[in-house]
Amino acid sequence: MNVLADASLPSLIEAFPPPFNLTTYHSQEELIKLLGHQDVLVCRSTLKVNKELLEKTDLSYVASASSGIDHLDQDYLRSRNIQIVDAKGSNATAVADYVIASIAYLESNNIPQGKKAGIIGLGHAGSKVAIRLEAAGYELHKYDPLKELQNPTFISCDQRELFNCDILCVHAQLHDTSPFPSLNLIDGDFLSQLKTGCIIINAARGGIINESALLTNKKHLIYCSDVYLNEPNIDPQIIDAAYLCTPHIAGHSLEAKTAAVIMLSEKIHQLEGISVPEFPKSVNSNRLDFSDNGKWQDQILKLYNPKLETDLLKNAEDTKAAFLLARKNHNFRHDFSVYFKTIKNTTSRGLLGI
Repeated sequence: MNVLADASLPSLIEAFPPPFNLTTYHSQEELIKLLGHQDVLVCRSTLKVNKELLEKTDLSYVASASSGIDHLDQDYLRSRNIQIVDAKGSNATAVADYVIASIAYLESNNIPQGKKAGIIGLGHAGSKVAIRLEAAGYELHKYDPLKELQNPTFISCDQRELFNCDILCVHAQLHDTSPFPSLNLIDGDFLSQLKTGCIIINAARGGIINESALLTNKKHLIYCSDVYLNEPNIDPQIIDAAYLCTPHIAGHSLEAKTAAVIMLSEKIHQLEGISVPEFPKSVNSNRLDFSDNGKWQDQILKLYNPKLETDLLKNAEDTKAAFLLARKNHNFRHDFSVYFKTIKNTTSRGLLGI
């Protein structure tokens, strides 16, 4: 079985040993040339997988090394009987790290007005973010009416409760399916009802927030985003308007990238009835002191500070080129928990995701 995979993904050789025949691509042009005789495409969330790309192929699987699959034309893939394989949940810890780092930066600059936080979407990432925010002392309002329908043990807050929050963290999957579509969920009407000075942290997908409404909104809001409409062709006005803006890297820890490939490998091996390969356990000897006497915000920001990549995007002459380069170069971040395995303090463990 022939596998064509994005060369930037880690552990591909270990993930797809014989009987798989692995080929990698470095660009979309190279991908198109190689795609004709493949059975499996392993891609990232930046690749638009649709009829135009796949019409002359005979793929059996499209495997996305990401949690979201809104970049896939799911109706078309189903019409061709092409199996979709995702890595849902593989980067949830990394996303939670990103959010707590963003809040650490905001708190270091005395920006949140209070300690009420709303979370939109309580899937893998949103649930982990909830643990971090509780450890940071926030009163939580969890909004996920779809999860309430599917899970009788979960109770969603009323949407109106979000309008009095000091921080809103967005972690919903992007979709336009009734009864609770997330596409343009945060529109002009929603924004107009938010508390003045509310912070919005979007680490989900750009289409959940109506960017046009955000730019024309008259209320003072603080927008922090890792995701945008039409990536990588981002509207420079959004970059200008954002307080923090990063190049869609919230889930891009080294551990998350590897976990996504392992998850795809396991699923495809199981679907094909082939024994799953054994992956070597990663050993990281990094250990840092997380002192309960110092400011947790300062210590988190030593691990990752979103202001650095924000400055890169804000100062760029070519937003698209800067976005792509910064995203490519974001290959240095470990999950925070890797550094602090020996911490016993409950609050500190919650902040670090241990």
